[in-house]
Amino acid sequence: MWFVYFMHINKLYSVYSNLDYYTGLNRTSLVVNRIEPGLHCKLDSDLRKQANVSQLLSVWKDEYVVFPAKIARLHWDGSRLPDYRRY
Repeated sequence: MWFVYFMHINKLYSVYSNLDYYTGLNRTSLVVNRIEPGLHCKLDSDLRKQANVSQLLSVWKDEYVVFPAKIARLHWDGSRLPDYRRY
């Protein structure tokens, strides 16, 4: 909640990856929650195995960070933001 507020106040945006398109693999991710037991996770090992649904990206290519000149920006509800605002 506080991160979303910080982003809103400072007019920052998050970049979401589309690695499935570039790698051809399903469920590829830059980060994976391994759901380790502790303060915020009290699941047993069988449930943790089922919950880990993404594969960590194992090969990096420079094309992953080539962005178009105009990046689509979305409101919280998924509607498109107009292009006149600063990135």
